[in-house]
Amino acid sequence: MTFDMTSTPAFSILPFNSEKINDKYLVSNMMGAWDALSEAEFRQFNSLCLQEGSSLSRRLQERGLILDENNILRVMDEYRRLNANLFTDTSLHIAVVTKRCNLRCNYCHAEGGASSEDMSIETATRVLQYLFDVRNNNVTLEFQGGEPLLNWPVVRFLCEHARKFNTLGKNLNIVLVTNMLLMDDEKIRFLAEHNVGVCTSVDGPADIHDQCRKDVGGRGSHAQLMEKIERFSVHTGRKVYMLPTITKYSLAHPEKIVDEYLRLGQGEIALRPVNKIGYARNHWDEIGYGSQEFNDFYTRAFGYIMKLNTSGTHISERIARTILTKVLLKTDPYYVNMMNPSGDGRAVMTYGVDGGCYPTDEARMLGDDMFRLGSIVDEGYDHMLNKENLLFLLSAGCSDLWNYRSVYSPWMGVDPVVNYAMEKNVVPKGDSRLQHVLTHQFRTVFSYLLGDKKYVEVFQRWTQGVGDEQENQK
Repeated sequence: MTFDMTSTPAFSILPFNSEKINDKYLVSNMMGAWDALSEAEFRQFNSLCLQEGSSLSRRLQERGLILDENNILRVMDEYRRLNANLFTDTSLHIAVVTKRCNLRCNYCHAEGGASSEDMSIETATRVLQYLFDVRNNNVTLEFQGGEPLLNWPVVRFLCEHARKFNTLGKNLNIVLVTNMLLMDDEKIRFLAEHNVGVCTSVDGPADIHDQCRKDVGGRGSHAQLMEKIERFSVHTGRKVYMLPTITKYSLAHPEKIVDEYLRLGQGEIALRPVNKIGYARNHWDEIGYGSQEFNDFYTRAFGYIMKLNTSGTHISERIARTILTKVLLKTDPYYVNMMNPSGDGRAVMTYGVDGGCYPTDEARMLGDDMFRLGSIVDEGYDHMLNKENLLFLLSAGCSDLWNYRSVYSPWMGVDPVVNYAMEKNVVPKGDSRLQHVLTHQFRTVFSYLLGDKKYVEVFQRWTQGVGDEQENQK
């Protein structure tokens, strides 16, 4: 007996997309259910000619591609867990405490340290008000710049008072994004005492890093950075988290960059392209590249990472781990660029030195105020959520409206602000740079996931414990 789609069935097959990867057909639906089918299995499923009670129909029901009264509640619960960001307030709050910087990185998304503006204590107080007004038990306060350590009094004030005023017992995480060069023993002690995470930029070994990350005199910063990282680790016993930015200088050296992260004791590396935003616009011919060039770099880098992992050296790639968290665990990693609708303004808000409120960090770097939501000095959090330009952004950030034919649609998202900066359009076209890159990253991950079992074991190790971490953030 086959399923009869002309009568009223006791089950449903939701609209699905497919793509052939290796020798399998990857099939997914809007709920995030997926499976890899052989040619014969795909023909049966695609033609809706499934034998009731067959091993294939039972497997598709278990996978959530066939819905009936026995699995619909489970599939709905998995969808809610996969898209948990839809049911919470803003979790990431970025305080831009200064526009000043002691470096002149030619890929800087901000203003290259040209401005002398600092955030005041009064504005910082309003940041704290926003931090604790949100209806979310998990909040992160992140310091950005410029170089935040150039406005140490406000960083210190926010750290001390965020801990002190957390009377509701929120899970409060504080992160400092810094170039580390102004880090001294007094600051190290304070940050450790207040449990502040520290993140810095390391673009690779010195010959790559120093191409872009230079001081005002044009000197590279790698040697100073290594000394500061070592001092911080020795004094605190804590790890400094690191992020590389991939510029044109990086493209030929993925192995060297990964090896540098291993040398520095990092268990993960995030491979992300540079964007044509802020100061980087002035140097795009020097540092920029097309999406295919980055994709070629990512393919080579990822292949090297997988070779290392299957040979006993463990290091994960952050974007891939984020994808796997959604695909394998059906758990929301709260990664803004993979939220649908966009997480701009919902999952993240940025507060400028003057109290200007923006839906993302990039939104304050565009050179105009089209995405500025208002001022936190005289407007409350709830009022900011109802701003017309934020609602416009969220509409543009519904990836289902333009990406509905992609097999990766259940897990993908879009950042309208970055897309506007790169493409001059908040709504991405099918061949937009960001989507070309993200689609390639998904396709790369699935090509390994549907390949040799040894790669599946690597991915399972990468995601081990992630579900528990996300559960604790609810």
